[in-house]
This record gives sequence, C-alpha cells and structure tokens, in this order.
Amino acid sequence: MKNKLMCSLLAVMAISSVHAETVEESNILKSFSSSGTVSFLTDYYSRGYSQTEGDPAVQGTLRIDHDSGLYAQLFASNSELDIGSSIELDYYLGYDYLVNDHLKLNIQYADINYPGSDKSLPDTDYEEYSVAATGMGLLTDDDALNFTFYYSPEYFFQTGKMLRYETSYNYPIAKNWNAYAQVGYNKFSSHEAYDVLWATDQEDSYYDYKLGGNYNYNDFIFDLYYVDSNINKELNYADDAVIFSITKAF
Repeated sequence: MKNKLMCSLLAVMAISSVHAETVEESNILKSFSSSGTVSFLTDYYSRGYSQTEGDPAVQGTLRIDHDSGLYAQLFASNSELDIGSSIELDYYLGYDYLVNDHLKLNIQYADINYPGSDKSLPDTDYEEYSVAATGMGLLTDDDALNFTFYYSPEYFFQTGKMLRYETSYNYPIAKNWNAYAQVGYNKFSSHEAYDVLWATDQEDSYYDYKLGGNYNYNDFIFDLYYVDSNINKELNYADDAVIFSITKAF
C-alpha cells in the first residue's frame, strides 16, 4: 500500500511539474506578439529623394514585440540606387517606453543593408541610432506629435557622420481619416561628403518635407502625400513628387 501511495504521489508530482512547465512556456509565448505590413507605392521616396528613380516599389515589414516594450523588425524594399543592388534590407532593434497616456519614448538601432552592392564602391551599408519622443492626445484623443533624432557614425558611401532631426504631426480629421505633416533636417560631415552624395559641394545640409493624408479601412491603409526637398534641384531623383500607396496590415 505504501509503495502504491508513493508511486501515486510521484506520478502526481511529475504531472504537476510538466503542467507547470507547459503553463510557463505558454505564458512566455503570450508575452510576444507579431505584426507586419505589405505595401505597394508609386515611388519609394525617403528623406528627400527617390530610391527607385521614380519607379514603383513593393515593401514589407515583419515585427515582433515583447510586453516589456522591446521589439525587433525587418524591412525590405526594391531599390534603384545605381550601386549594383536592387534591394534594401534593414534590421531594427528597439525599445518603446510608455511614460503615461500622453508620452511615449523610443530608442532604436538600425542596420541598413544593400545586398549584392558593387564591392568596388565605398561601403553602402551603414548603422543608425535614434531616440524619439511622442506626445499623444494633445489636441484630440488620437493626435500625435513626434520628435526624433537620428545619428549615423559612418553614413552611406563612408561619408562620415550624419545627423537627422525629424518632426511629424498626425491629426485625425474624421473617422478613419488622418492628415499629417513631416519636416526633416539632415546634416552631413562636410561639403566634400555632401558632394559625394548629392553632386554639389555648395551645401552640407538640407531639408525635406512631407504633407499628406490617409484612410484606414479593414486593415488597409490608403496614403496620398506630397514630398519635396532642397538637396540639389539638378538631380531628377530629388524632384518633388506626389505619391500614392496601399498598405495591408496583418
């Protein structure tokens, strides 16, 4: 009888241990969530210039978030930068911290890559660090004002450090409709670096602008926006443009 009781007790303990481990694993998995997007754009225009020479682009993102605020993200897009690569592949690691219902902070590391780029050119890949603050519910329940500072210690084509200061504001104008504006200031290491990047040594910084609106419907986002910059007006890929995009979120 004692042996039977002992065996029964050991069996219950083993089952309880397995159940506890299963519950723990389940709770760990529940602390993670995933999301992503697929986008079709009439032009991949970023930070003041077209990265597809005015041609359409297909882009995708995949993101994993942890309840703590940590996240990892992958971004991919076709590109046409005349560097021997036709794709951009970026990796992000970051942390979101919600201070309160009206303020969120973010720090992020980005690794920007152009697989297959011409090895005879200076390195096209670079790293970028950023810090951001977002104020929410300032004028309405769903508006947002964001300030972000970006720093790259060795920018595209090994042109030295690059600084970017960016401000954006999103305002809900009706149900599922939003209007937004963005302005960025980009500062490079020297006039020589600017010449390598933008074919003129008369400047070492430039502004870029974005103004538009979007409509959200059943996880689809329809975007229409105007973009411009003062990089170098003699460059066709830095002309102003009107861009339309469709994004499916999942």
